[in-house]
Amino acid sequence: MQFKPALFLIASALAASSAFATPIAQWDFNNSSTKHTFSMNGASFATLGNISTAFVTGSGSTDKGSPNNALNTLTYGTATTGNMTRGVQFMIDTSGYQDLIFSFDQRNSGTASAWTALLYTLDDGETWTKAQQFQMTGTNFVNNRGFSFADIDGADNNPFFGIQLVAMFAPGTSNYVGTSGTYGSGGTIRYDMVTLSGTEIPEVIIDVPEPGSLALLMAGLGGIGVVSRRRRSN
Repeated sequence: MQFKPALFLIASALAASSAFATPIAQWDFNNSSTKHTFSMNGASFATLGNISTAFVTGSGSTDKGSPNNALNTLTYGTATTGNMTRGVQFMIDTSGYQDLIFSFDQRNSGTASAWTALLYTLDDGETWTKAQQFQMTGTNFVNNRGFSFADIDGADNNPFFGIQLVAMFAPGTSNYVGTSGTYGSGGTIRYDMVTLSGTEIPEVIIDVPEPGSLALLMAGLGGIGVVSRRRRSN
């Protein structure tokens, strides 16, 4: 799998694809619950690594609902422990959909991990693969972060698909780095409008002839066979 080097190219591709996509599952957290807001097939949420959650304001996110709540995640590890093991998980049945696009809004506190990894599974959590990493450099919401799974074999039409957003060590190091200050386990990461979209897989329709049409077709084929035999006999 290859990533395009320019982030603006990725953003442009996501924007173009999402214009034709249908939301498959979404969490807006406005009901003060981690249950998905809606799902076309079925979806579930879980926390990872003893993370705790709270519902706080989502002001600054793309959420237009009322009340505008977001999910705050906290109780992360010490600076050198638990790389890519603490965060949140979204399991989403993608049956009937293809060209998947995952998007979310994120806001960090200054002492939270500046780096977040996006992992995915195709086998109900037996194995997880890193798809992308995101860096936060400030404490305001960064909206419409995302990743396209269009080129990931096995993501489409998969009842065992899932995604994790987890805190990760700064690239090339063995420790977390703070968003805008010194990292601390009390740092918080806020998520809103977590959405997986895709396009419906077209149904394959086989046009079966009506019995009368089929009889005429068979009769016609039979006639062609008779003429062919007569020509050969002559």
